[in-house]
Amino acid sequence: MFRRLFGSGARARVFLRPGATLSTEVLRAHRARHTPALRERRAGQTTNFIVFSDGTANGDAAAQAMLGSAEGDFQATQQWFGGLTPPNLPFYVYADPNAGGAYHLSCAGTDVHVLSDPALAPGFLTAEIVEVFEAALNNGWDCGVTNGESLSRVLAFDRHPEIAGDFNQTEQDWWASGHPDHVNDNSAGDTDQLASGCGDLFLYYLHSQLTFDWPSICSAGGPALGACYRSLTGYDPAQGFRDFIAALSTIDQGGTLALPPSGNPFPVKTSRTQ
Repeated sequence: MFRRLFGSGARARVFLRPGATLSTEVLRAHRARHTPALRERRAGQTTNFIVFSDGTANGDAAAQAMLGSAEGDFQATQQWFGGLTPPNLPFYVYADPNAGGAYHLSCAGTDVHVLSDPALAPGFLTAEIVEVFEAALNNGWDCGVTNGESLSRVLAFDRHPEIAGDFNQTEQDWWASGHPDHVNDNSAGDTDQLASGCGDLFLYYLHSQLTFDWPSICSAGGPALGACYRSLTGYDPAQGFRDFIAALSTIDQGGTLALPPSGNPFPVKTSRTQ
């Protein structure tokens, strides 16, 4: 839908709360450039971020929350991505009650709209920061499809576990749907919550079950999560997906996964050495 809206030259990239929507009218309004809200005002600036409030009490609080966390989240992301500094800094960040989560108009885009919720805004901003680093690294992570969307989510959850619980149901829904292989099929878009639920769990599997650190995972990249697995382990990604499903099967309770609030069930005990 977003590609049809903007044409082939611009693809809006979105990270929505489950059940949230982002209207095409909102995206049209920002196609060429950010359209200021009626009471928008600059809330503050750090080294890599200029943050704006929408002029509401929630917008003011969200802007201050992001100002308080953004540099730490940027530095953590920079370490995950091998010390890389992306182009087109600083980020221009807008508290936006219509964002539904967070969005920017391309994976590399540093104009970011984030929901006006002070408890959630820092985490959603972090996901978009990660996507900008993915685009700059350019080693296969694509924020428009499952592998890049899932990486941005789990790294945001790592920094901001307060937003992770909202997404547990996406993991459950993927499992309940027959757990299709979105590890080796990377065709699903960034708004496909089932595919991202699979991707989140597989990245947790790589990190917490197979014990690869986030910098190694980010550096491995590849055109799909299966390719990342092959680069890290040297093994067939089809077998990797089967081992992943077998590990999750040990926490299946009548068709529902026994997930902690973080959404990351690993490590788990398996009958086979992973």
